Amino acid sequence: MMNARIINALSEIYDIERLRLATVDYLATHDIDINAVAGACGSPTVTPITLLPNQRFDLPDRCAEDGVVNVKGVVIEARGEDGETVFDLVAWPIANPTDVHTLCGSAPILGLWQAFNAATYVFDYPLVIHRTPLDWLKADCQGAAIIIPDLAAQTFLDIANFGGQIGASDPAHARELKAHLVAFFSTVKIISPNPLRRVA
Repeated sequence: MMNARIINALSEIYDIERLRLATVDYLATHDIDINAVAGACGSPTVTPITLLPNQRFDLPDRCAEDGVVNVKGVVIEARGEDGETVFDLVAWPIANPTDVHTLCGSAPILGLWQAFNAATYVFDYPLVIHRTPLDWLKADCQGAAIIIPDLAAQTFLDIANFGGQIGASDPAHARELKAHLVAFFSTVKIISPNPLRRVA
């Protein structure tokens, strides 16, 4: 069952008519196919967001804290292991897609259901990790994107425990993932693309 805070935020976001043109423009600019991504993350929506401490966000009309920053951002749904249950919302400023925030602080990765689907790893294919949620959208939501690194580490440990591998966007990204994840455990296998090879 969805958290009431998420339900209220979604109803507010999806009810804002004036945001639709900005959203259509954003999707077109980034060559994102709404039909390909809607089943994985709802309808990406361009809307004002309030950036809060600890990589959290809220909607400006619902947040009256002092010293907060309001920016134009993109909001998508984070879905659970079943690929359907919305358990958090994820947002980032349009001007900085690497600055990722959550509404509730509970989403380790986007694409969680793919991480726990054995079919993802058939023929030793890795779970491809994209650098940002925007990159994940551009890849039609195939693979995953890290949202909260400390929570994601447990997900990656679970993947390693059943023999799955993690694929990075590029060799530099593979090194970054490895450096971050080694702080938690050393058994994870991270593959770098073209050609796929294990990163030392």
